[in-house]
Amino acid sequence: MKQNLNMKDLALRFILGGSAVAVCYIMLQLMPWKSLAGIFAAFPAVMVAAVIMAGVFNNSRQAADVALGATAGMLGGAVCVITAQVCMTYLDSWSLSLLIATLAWFISSVACINLVQRFIVRS
Repeated sequence: MKQNLNMKDLALRFILGGSAVAVCYIMLQLMPWKSLAGIFAAFPAVMVAAVIMAGVFNNSRQAADVALGATAGMLGGAVCVITAQVCMTYLDSWSLSLLIATLAWFISSVACINLVQRFIVRS
């Protein structure tokens, strides 16, 4: 089954994906807390690029912090998806549901970072 290439679709994906990587990298440079900045690198392709750039341009410690943040962001992503599904079912408002789900993602991601960092300190 051959699919037609939609150049507008591909261009939009390229622009959005490239923008996500660029914004993530800028945040990694500007934020003093690399783990927190890493939650924005939760998308798998963005995460790989962010960890590589942090390791190459900074050091392994910062790359590890970004990876920790990305892990927390991915766990927060699961919370986001569940929250969005529940909210869309009961609120009947996709915009409010996405806002609530995005807040749930951010809060749960930060909570995951704190829990993992406490676990690492105790070990």
